[in-house]
Amino acid sequence: MRRSRTALFVLVLALAVAACGGTASLKGAVRNPPLEVGTLSLPGPDGREVTMKAEPGGLLLVYFGYTSCPDVCPTTMADISEALTELHPDQAEKVTVAMVTVDPERDTLERLDDYLGHFFSRRLPLRTEDFDRLSAVTAAFGVQWEIEEHEPGDQAYDVAHTALTYVVDDTGTVRVEWPFGFSSEDMAADLAALLEEPRA
Repeated sequence: MRRSRTALFVLVLALAVAACGGTASLKGAVRNPPLEVGTLSLPGPDGREVTMKAEPGGLLLVYFGYTSCPDVCPTTMADISEALTELHPDQAEKVTVAMVTVDPERDTLERLDDYLGHFFSRRLPLRTEDFDRLSAVTAAFGVQWEIEEHEPGDQAYDVAHTALTYVVDDTGTVRVEWPFGFSSEDMAADLAALLEEPRA
């Protein structure tokens, strides 16, 4: 049941973003106008608020998923990790990966951080138990997610979610989006192109 719902979200969102088209310099999908998410924030490590904006001169990769995901999430994280190894080390140091859990019942910040730590050194686990707040952030990104109804204490429920990775710059603008299955080579090419852009 989970895999069919997840596959549906992946298909629908991939088609929607593909329709937005790309640019000559970027391999992924570029919206016109782009999403602006720099005013959004969620709780991160040590309870501090993390704004959806990269550090100056850097890039923030934002992904919405959960650590119990059996296939889509770990595959995406592995692909991003591989892309970072293809960058010059100085460029890779300017990229941070943030994962927002859509399953806060099972995902503590510690669990999420440990999960991301298998893939990245520069990482931001983000989590809130306020579902209104989570819904506001996911809506701003255009993310869909659904948690299967389950009994309290049941740890075997299913979660479906949009499987897009959002590349956000230091102004809070989503510069490019990658659907599930996007190649690590094309990810690396997009990251390099954005990091090499002339700074104003």
